[in-house]
Amino acid sequence: MIRMTNITKRLLKGLAVILLAAAGGPFSIAIAQVPGPGAGYNSGFTIQNMSSSPASCLFTIYDQNGSSIYTSSSISIAANGSYFVYVGGLSIPSGAYSVQISCDQPVVAIANTTSSAGNAASYEGFDSSGISSTLYTPGLYKNYYGYTSNVTVQNASNSPITVTLEIYPLGSSTPVATPRITSLAPNASKFFDLSAISIPSGAYSGRILADGPVAAVVNIWHSNGEQFAYDAIVSGSTTVYAPVLMKSYYGFNTALTVQNTQGSSGVITITYSSGLVVTATIPAYGSILRYTPNENLPSGWLGSAKIESNVQIIGLVNEADNQRRAGSYVVFSNATATAFAPIVLKNYYGFSTSITCQNLGSTSATLRVTYSNGHVQTSAPVPPNGTVLFYQPNVTGLPNGFNGSATITTVGSGNQPIACIVNQNKVGDPSLADWLLVYSAFNR
Repeated sequence: MIRMTNITKRLLKGLAVILLAAAGGPFSIAIAQVPGPGAGYNSGFTIQNMSSSPASCLFTIYDQNGSSIYTSSSISIAANGSYFVYVGGLSIPSGAYSVQISCDQPVVAIANTTSSAGNAASYEGFDSSGISSTLYTPGLYKNYYGYTSNVTVQNASNSPITVTLEIYPLGSSTPVATPRITSLAPNASKFFDLSAISIPSGAYSGRILADGPVAAVVNIWHSNGEQFAYDAIVSGSTTVYAPVLMKSYYGFNTALTVQNTQGSSGVITITYSSGLVVTATIPAYGSILRYTPNENLPSGWLGSAKIESNVQIIGLVNEADNQRRAGSYVVFSNATATAFAPIVLKNYYGFSTSITCQNLGSTSATLRVTYSNGHVQTSAPVPPNGTVLFYQPNVTGLPNGFNGSATITTVGSGNQPIACIVNQNKVGDPSLADWLLVYSAFNR
């Protein structure tokens, strides 16, 4: 288990990238992000204590040059509990920042970002395995059906560095552009804005190359107000998992993008939980996109997929509906029998969550959700590659207005590994606004 004593986070008076770092010493997380167009962005972050002992934490906010401008007092987080910080409410000027959080117990963290116009996005904190001199971004866009993205990179070293972004068109192994950031100061963050880069409109993938360790977050927005965010990825695997895929499921659809992290082409096989199997070729360093509504799946389908290849791959899932609700998550390359969900809601200021988990094991598994208020919920057996959904508004053991965390475990059946996605949505709000936030639960 990674023990963290520091968390670094970037904010726009609340926006953030989260880095979880360093085994053995203080526990560490970092966060950084640049939002989409418009103004009025604020963010909050939630820290979940993964241990059975109380955690003591501090956080320090840094400006874009790496100078400290705010340090909190000591924060106590109960065993298996969580703590929420609204950055927009802190006594700091409006702007973009990074935050370092220090704790004496192992923790994880999630950042949520919202704007006054109704844009929203969520992303996870990194641990030390999420920081590298090479990172991959499976989904990048420039005016692609109205979608555009930027990539925020944070220097995780103690020296200035140079960072290059290689941009690959869909289905291509040759980059069309290689923009560069020079002299990026320690703890500082800057971003690549695809709308300002001289490339044709379209969908792309990317490879980040730096001469020191970095972390990165990709922000995606649509001209109609949809917003997505996801963490850049360190490395691939020959087998990855997508716990949540949808085709007209309560109006939601998904798009699965798979990227090759190797210098040679390969073949991928997608096995959907419905039984459908699809194969495709994938170029070196390039990517392919599979739009779930175009697959031979039933309308109203909610399921998962296992993606296998003869090369190392990574993946991204984008979710959206006809109310402009949108969010992203990175597919899983491995998992354990326990997952931590720092943000779980039941009609909290109109927001509620659902937890969807995929059984990655070889036999059926029963899942148990333990909420931070002590309530326990248990599923029916879930078959291999199958999914189960826990919808918090239907959980009678959670009070109305609940804002807490949850731990998901498998019971019996050899403790099969699971991968879980949390969707946060303002379900009772009929407005055309992006109130959806999506994040991956943490396996530890």
